[in-house]
Amino acid sequence: MRTRWNPLPRFALPTRCDLSPSTHALVKPDGVARGLSLVVFSALRDAGLDVEPVGSFRLRPPDAERWLPEKTDEPDGALTLAYLCEGPVELLAVRGDDAIRRTLAVKRWLRAELGCGERRNVVHCPETVGERDHERVVFGGLLG
Repeated sequence: MRTRWNPLPRFALPTRCDLSPSTHALVKPDGVARGLSLVVFSALRDAGLDVEPVGSFRLRPPDAERWLPEKTDEPDGALTLAYLCEGPVELLAVRGDDAIRRTLAVKRWLRAELGCGERRNVVHCPETVGERDHERVVFGGLLG
């Protein structure tokens, strides 16, 4: 199955988003299990972004809680945290003009096309510089 990123996606680029020439995307456990890592990589490249695989790792419950501490207070947050620990994830470095906003647009399109529900939605990316920097600290310690 070849899925191509449409330069005019269903979702327009977000109007308000932090500007940065670098960010990352995380292929979530369902995306890895379904063999969609290359689709995510290609969609980001097709959007004119430079993409480089960084590595693969598996989150443990303390890692997931450190990444998303707000989930511990949400009614179904435990389900989200457990899902994130189900299997390996793949981290991609993304660079280009307005990288955060453009990566977010690709994420929204991929989730609409390939997602299988609220949690099993293939890919994650940060939406702000602060979120990006927090995730880099969490994920950096997990790369072997």
